[in-house]
Amino acid sequence: MNEQNHTPSAAQQTRAYAGYYGLWVGACWIACFSLFMAGLTQPLLSNVGLLVGLASLPLAVWLLRGFRDHVAPLPLRRAWYLAWMTFGAAALLCTAAQYIYFAYIDGGHLMRAYTDMLQQPEVHDMLQQMLSGQDVDALTSQALDAFASTPPSELAIQFLFWNILLATVVAFPTALFSFSRPTTPKP
Repeated sequence: MNEQNHTPSAAQQTRAYAGYYGLWVGACWIACFSLFMAGLTQPLLSNVGLLVGLASLPLAVWLLRGFRDHVAPLPLRRAWYLAWMTFGAAALLCTAAQYIYFAYIDGGHLMRAYTDMLQQPEVHDMLQQMLSGQDVDALTSQALDAFASTPPSELAIQFLFWNILLATVVAFPTALFSFSRPTTPKP
């Protein structure tokens, strides 16, 4: 039997590790989202959520460096591919969690929080200054009505777009911190 049939190709190996790493990064993103939603009523939790979300970046670098050090060399192109696939898997996982939250858990919590925020006098005055000459109350009412009528599936598609955009933006810097640098031979 040919041994080559039993060894995964480099692309298969990279995808497998990216899925596994995406699980960990996605868990950070889900925790960030969950803490942000809880932070609508307790602002300290939003700050903790931000820190958890930012912690996903060094986590991804650490995971990719582990791949580089223990699994296979990681040239820049493969490092970018692994980073992008890792963040892509995290984006899909986070989007699924966001859909579940808005479809089954939220129950109008986000809508009430935004309504309360827009009814505060400071926010109303700021919007009056920003949108001078326009009826701020009518605009905020229209925006809230549009948001309230958006189904969870459309929200999930919008979150998926932003999550994939975020994955694309952070993949290259992550790869730059993780790839195998060519060594120059010593004379």
